[in-house]
Amino acid sequence: MATISDSSIIQPQGKVGRFTFYQLNGKTIMRSLPSGPHKNKTHPSALQKIYRTRLKEINAYLRPLKRVLDFGYQNFLDQKTGVNWAHTDLATKGYNHQANPRINPAYLQISKGSLVGAGDASANREGDEIRISWSDNSWEANANPRDQVAVLLHQPEVQRHLWLQEIAKREDLSLAISLDSTNQELEWELYLVFHRTQSQKKLLISDSQYLGRR
Repeated sequence: MATISDSSIIQPQGKVGRFTFYQLNGKTIMRSLPSGPHKNKTHPSALQKIYRTRLKEINAYLRPLKRVLDFGYQNFLDQKTGVNWAHTDLATKGYNHQANPRINPAYLQISKGSLVGAGDASANREGDEIRISWSDNSWEANANPRDQVAVLLHQPEVQRHLWLQEIAKREDLSLAISLDSTNQELEWELYLVFHRTQSQKKLLISDSQYLGRR
């Protein structure tokens, strides 16, 4: 991948030869196209079919979470989209074409950053309430007791999610989420993120933590 500066005289778009050009956050990005024998386009091998299915299924899994992923990877969007960042871990670690389901939600990372995450985080559910707790690490490295807590509840089977961006602070050590009648019948994949505004253009954010299915 290469970035063409704004001062370039030529700003191509679309496919040109073996490369494709597109705009991302005001920059022109150049990527090389995959090469291969022409016959593989119409008569793919078994392995190629698996790769194509993996690409299609992971993209469908992540697409509804675009807003969440763009938030979680916002410090890296000059390189690629949030969906593309999350795709990498799922494709390399969290996809098994022989499993059911083929995508393992434990390998979905919804955010990436240097902020210290939650210590000893856990989640429990009792009826229509999900409670998440963590230990006090407010003064560890760059952590702060006023760091905001965000939680993603993801239900991939029905493509539904709840994104709670500022539901608590690090110093609270726990939070409770009440589910309404529409959502309490479902089981949810849970993800926890800490974040803090550092400046008008910079957000400190932690790597997300997967808390299991509740």
